[in-house]
Amino acid sequence: MKLYKKLLYTMCMAGSITLTGCDDFLTPDNKSAVNDVEYFTTSAGLQALTYDAYAQLKNIFNSSDVTAYFNSGTDLYQDGRNDISAALHRWSNFTPENGTVKNFYTDCYDGIRSCLAIQYYAAQSTVSEDIKQKNIDEGRFIECLYYYLLVNNFGGVPLVTEYAKQAGEIKEQPRATAEAVYTHIITELTNIIDNNKLVVSSATKGGGEASIEAVKALLAKTYLSAAWDLKKDDYFTKAAAYADEVIAGRKLTTEFAKLWAADRSGDDNEEFIFDVEYDAENQHDKNDGNRWQSFFSNYYGGSEEGMKNGSSSFIPYMHALRNFEKGDKRYDATFMKTLLVKKEWDIKNGFKDEKGKPIGDYFSFYKNGGKADGKMVGVYYPAYWESDATSVAEWRAKDPENRKNTFIIPQNDKTAKMEPMSTYVKDLAEYPDGVIAKYDFDDASTQKLSWSVQPCRKFDDSQTADYNAGKSFRDLHVITLPEMFFVAAEAYYKLNDPKALERLNVVRERAGLTAENNIDLDIILKESACEMFGNGYRRMDLRRTGKLVEYNDKYNPHMIGTAAATIGEKLLWPIPQAAIDANGQLSMEDQNPGY
Repeated sequence: MKLYKKLLYTMCMAGSITLTGCDDFLTPDNKSAVNDVEYFTTSAGLQALTYDAYAQLKNIFNSSDVTAYFNSGTDLYQDGRNDISAALHRWSNFTPENGTVKNFYTDCYDGIRSCLAIQYYAAQSTVSEDIKQKNIDEGRFIECLYYYLLVNNFGGVPLVTEYAKQAGEIKEQPRATAEAVYTHIITELTNIIDNNKLVVSSATKGGGEASIEAVKALLAKTYLSAAWDLKKDDYFTKAAAYADEVIAGRKLTTEFAKLWAADRSGDDNEEFIFDVEYDAENQHDKNDGNRWQSFFSNYYGGSEEGMKNGSSSFIPYMHALRNFEKGDKRYDATFMKTLLVKKEWDIKNGFKDEKGKPIGDYFSFYKNGGKADGKMVGVYYPAYWESDATSVAEWRAKDPENRKNTFIIPQNDKTAKMEPMSTYVKDLAEYPDGVIAKYDFDDASTQKLSWSVQPCRKFDDSQTADYNAGKSFRDLHVITLPEMFFVAAEAYYKLNDPKALERLNVVRERAGLTAENNIDLDIILKESACEMFGNGYRRMDLRRTGKLVEYNDKYNPHMIGTAAATIGEKLLWPIPQAAIDANGQLSMEDQNPGY
C-alpha cells in the first residue's frame, strides 16, 4: 500500500483532532475531549506522527525550487525562457537574505521537528517497545536525511535534538561544527541498524518506508561527504563498505528505459531504495501530485497546442548532452527526441489548426509504444552524434511520409533558432536539407528561446497526460541503487582501490557502453551526470569533490573564466540572516565565509 494512502487513512482515524496544515499538525486545534498526549501516544497516533514526518519531505523534494536546491550553480543546466536564480546559479548578489536558501533551511528544520515529535510522544506511550522503537527509528532516519542535506549545503548548523511543541524559528541553539553534525548522523544511523526494528528493504513495495537498506545507503553517503569535509581517509573505507552492503553483489539488470517508464511501472523497482511516494489511485486530491515532469524542459507551446508545457528553466546545457556517448541507452530514455503532431504545422497557425485547436500530440509517443514509428513528427531533435545532414536524411527515409516536413533542431554545438517558428522556415532557404546549424548552443541567450532544446522526458507521467503543476504521480526517487555504485566508485578511487573501476563499469554496462579502463573524479562525475540527470545532487557532488569552481569556470555559460573570482569563498550557502536574527545563540561570526 502506497505511503500517502496510508497517511490519508491515518489522518482520518485521528477524527476528532482538527489539522490546519503541515506546520500545525503537531500543535492541533483540539475540538474534542481527546488531547494531544492522549492521541499521539496511542499506536494510531504514533503512526500519524510518523506518516507526517514522511509527508514533510514533499516540502523539499516537491518544492518549486527543488531544481535550484540541487542543480543550480553547476555545469549541466542553463536558463530557458525563465532564468535560473542569479544568486544560486551565478553567485550574483548572493546574500544571507536569499529567500530560496531560507526556505530550504526552514523546511529542513520543520521536518526535523516533526521527526523529533515521534520521540517526544513515544516516551509517554504505553504501546509495545517494538512498535514504539520502529516509529522512532523511522523518524530518526528522516531526521538524518534532513541533517545530511543541511551539512552538505551549509556546513555546521544548529543541532536540534529535542522536540519543541511550538513551531517557529530555532531561538536558543548554537551552531554546531560540521564534524558534530556528521557525528550525530553517523551515531543515529548506526544505532538504527543495531536496533534492527526497520524492515530490511521496502524498495519492491514502493520504497516509501524507511528500511535498513535505506539507512545503510544514507550512512554510506554521509561517510563519503564527511571523509572529504573532515579529511578523514578512514571514512572513505566505511563509505565503500556500507555502499557495498547495499549493493550486496547485485548488478543493474533492469533496462534504464523500463526503470524510468512514464507509465509508472518502474516505480517499485528494487533499484529505488527510498522514495517520496505518490499514489494516484488512492490520492484524495488529484491535483496534489508532483511537478517534476515539467522540469528540465523548455517551452514548446503548452497544452493549448498539444505540446509539453515545460518550466523553461534548468534546460540541458550542451556540456550535459556531450557527457552521453554514442550508443548510450540512457539518452533516449532521458530526452524526448521527437515531438509528434496530428497533422503538419503551418506558418500561419503554428501547432494549431485553422480553428485554433491544438495539433500537437506529445503523449501519443507513449501510446505508440514509446516510439515515433508511423506517427507524424513535428520536430526532431537529433543527438550531437546524429545531427549531420546524412544521418538526418537516413532518419527521414525510415518513414518519409511522416517525416518529410519535420523541423530538425540538432542538439550539437550549433542549433536552430525557432522563435518565432517562421524563423525556421526562412532559414530553410539557406539550409535546404533542414539541418539548420547557425546559432551557438552554448550561448545562454540563444537558449532562452522556445523549442531550441529537447524536453527531458525522464519524469513524464503518461497516465495523467497533463502538464499542469501537481498532476504527475510518479514517485520521487531520493536514494537509488545506481547512486550506491557511484558512492563506492568514488570512495574506492580515493583509496586507490581497483574496485573503483569495477563499480563504475557496472553502471556503464547497463547503459550499453564499453568498460572504462581508467578512472578519476571527472570520469565518475561524467557518468553520474548521465545516470542521474535531473534526479541527482549535482551541486553537492561538485562541492564535495572540490570541483565546484572548476566546473563552473569551464561550463557555466555565465561564469566561464570568471568562476574563481566570482565564487571566492562562497562554497557553502549562507546561514539565513533571519535564522541568525531569531537565534540568540547565533551571531554574524557564525556566518559562512564570503557572506
